Amino acid sequence: MERKKLIAKFVEIASEKMGKDLETVDEENTFEELGFDSIDVIDLVMFFEDEFALRIEDEEISKIRKVKDLIDIVIKKLEEIDDEVSEG
Repeated sequence: MERKKLIAKFVEIASEKMGKDLETVDEENTFEELGFDSIDVIDLVMFFEDEFALRIEDEEISKIRKVKDLIDIVIKKLEEIDDEVSEG
């Protein structure tokens, strides 16, 4: 899935499920700048895990500071799933 679609999904989840009013989002925005606390970030991660049937490890979650960090992890996990499907 391409980055733009994942960022759009992030905005959708943040708006619809978490009640955040995000008009514009840049990948370099920190979650703090966007008004997210650590619990919000964990909630976001869980929404992405559910949406894409993937698992993000606690060590990875602890490194998420910016929107870019979350998107990078989701892309990596989706690529791993694609690789497993291709090999299997």
